[in-house]
Amino acid sequence: MRMFFMSYARIPVPRHLDASQDPNRLVLQFFDELCGNVARQARVPREEAGFVERPGMSSEESIKILFESQVFVPLYSKRYFSSPRCGREWTVATRRVAQGSRPSIVPVLWAPCSPTSLPTRVQEQYPEVPEGIGEAAANYVSMGMHQLLRLTERPDPENEQATAQVSAQVAQVTDWLAKRIVDQAATVPRQSRTSSGGGRATAPTTLAGLDDAFADPPCASPLHITVLAPTEEQLPVGRDNTRYGSRVDGWRPYGQAVGPLVEQMEALARNLGFEPTVLPFHKHQAELRSTEIPTAPWILVVDPWALEDPRIASQAREFDRVRRPWTAVLSPLAEDDPQTMEQSDRLRGLLLTHFPRFHSEGRAGEQEAVRGLAGEDVFVRWFAELVEATWMRYLRYIHSQLTRSGTDARGVPESGANLLQRPGPGRDNGAPSDRRLVEGRP
Repeated sequence: MRMFFMSYARIPVPRHLDASQDPNRLVLQFFDELCGNVARQARVPREEAGFVERPGMSSEESIKILFESQVFVPLYSKRYFSSPRCGREWTVATRRVAQGSRPSIVPVLWAPCSPTSLPTRVQEQYPEVPEGIGEAAANYVSMGMHQLLRLTERPDPENEQATAQVSAQVAQVTDWLAKRIVDQAATVPRQSRTSSGGGRATAPTTLAGLDDAFADPPCASPLHITVLAPTEEQLPVGRDNTRYGSRVDGWRPYGQAVGPLVEQMEALARNLGFEPTVLPFHKHQAELRSTEIPTAPWILVVDPWALEDPRIASQAREFDRVRRPWTAVLSPLAEDDPQTMEQSDRLRGLLLTHFPRFHSEGRAGEQEAVRGLAGEDVFVRWFAELVEATWMRYLRYIHSQLTRSGTDARGVPESGANLLQRPGPGRDNGAPSDRRLVEGRP
């Protein structure tokens, strides 16, 4: 059993980057320092003090340790609360305790955020302000731990005293957080937790299918999603069926542990402030060529194996040929699927053949999404980026159509109202946000 489990929003790491360029390096550095502090204060071996999931670790092992840890330590940031994975980790942490008990949570302010910007179900768990450390506490609240660590990573050669001062403040805050963790752990019995019915709780083996604690009630911003993927009965000759289901929404390109991709996309879309609707291609087909205002931005997700089906191939070519501004394409090309990797060059060729305009005319991220996304974390990142970008293009398209026709917003579907801002429920007091997720930023 570990004293604490650190939960954070992972940032995909491009293969060409070394450890010094890893966008998650500050998380791991902070964990190492916090873990050492907790071990020292609690007088336990370092390996019993804390846990954080590192690249290459087994998800099953991480979930088991999460379930058994005494204290849950989430790193609060905008990215964290848009992550369905983090929302499900929160669910595991808060459901494992006995009925009537408050979960042992010590949140860390990784990046500044106001209490009203938090998802509804976690607003009571706002990070505490450290006591007795003066300026260090003020800077922690105003800047967040991520920015403080960045300042120590990039010292000012002309002001060594300021750098030393920031380093000292990081140490003060880390020491205070370690004490909070040790104090919280002391209130949690070091034995197997019980379920709400009084029996022994069973640790989940996967996060797939668990409730996402950060999913707020839907708002009035629609998003259409179409999946072009085969079912078990429609697979190309020789294709392994272990990642497919009896229906398209059972498709699991990134494996059983991640679960159905449709569920992942719906959860992430809701966390971003959208209400997703997953519909077949023909339901939206008329909007591709229509001059009428579209009802929502449209994300097309394609299994490259499906392009061997003439019907699906025809739908893909039509989508690319028309290429409306309020559309985007993503394709999983899972690197942990041996059959997909063996055929990767041919599958990428199919994607480029059927989506030449999205590949050649899109921005770098859009081109990467069309070429095939190797892992779940990369898919989640680009899905979030493209949903936001497509939404903005959708609003600009509606505005241009209204300006051209000389009509006003009363003729626009409900989805087009309030064109200048789309606040998510309970987030940022309704303040507009560009909601961009930038690599390397929290």
